[in-house]
Amino acid sequence: MIRPQQLNRQRVGLLLGGVGLMWGLGNGVAVGLAQQATGLAQVNPTDVALTGTKQTAAQRYTTAMLVGYAAAEQRDYHTALINFRRALAERPGDRYALAAIRNMEAYIAVDRAEAAKRAEIARLETTVATAVAASDWACAAASVDRLVELVPPTSPDRARLIAYRGELAGMIASRANLEQWSTVCPGGQV
Repeated sequence: MIRPQQLNRQRVGLLLGGVGLMWGLGNGVAVGLAQQATGLAQVNPTDVALTGTKQTAAQRYTTAMLVGYAAAEQRDYHTALINFRRALAERPGDRYALAAIRNMEAYIAVDRAEAAKRAEIARLETTVATAVAASDWACAAASVDRLVELVPPTSPDRARLIAYRGELAGMIASRANLEQWSTVCPGGQV
């Protein structure tokens, strides 16, 4: 059985920002860091209470920065941002924490923009399918035109969209099913 005094030397379990961390201490030197989604279940809360040690501001800063870097590596930018802000609270004005915060905010902004772009692409694909099913060639063409703008220039999908747009132009030129036009996209709204 491990006594509380031995526990201090063997391991210290930390719970920060929803991330479970285990620091292996060998003669007072950190020998490992493991971040796992199941880490919280593996850390015994009584272990933390038994250690009876409090972290210094420098230790809290270092821990927060390490947790932030580990979360960023896993692309969990929100957890990283929380921890970099914790580090900044420990060392106001710290250039490393400030730079990390700026980076995480930029990554989060890029992720949000990409998510909005993917949502618009999905909406437009549905509109194209609906327009083609209804023989609304004008709406289908306008939707494909917008899709072409959203797809990267080097993507093979863009080339397929442009070819498909050519087929739709043929349907428009033939004036096939003219009475069906503008039923899916009234007023040309895509």
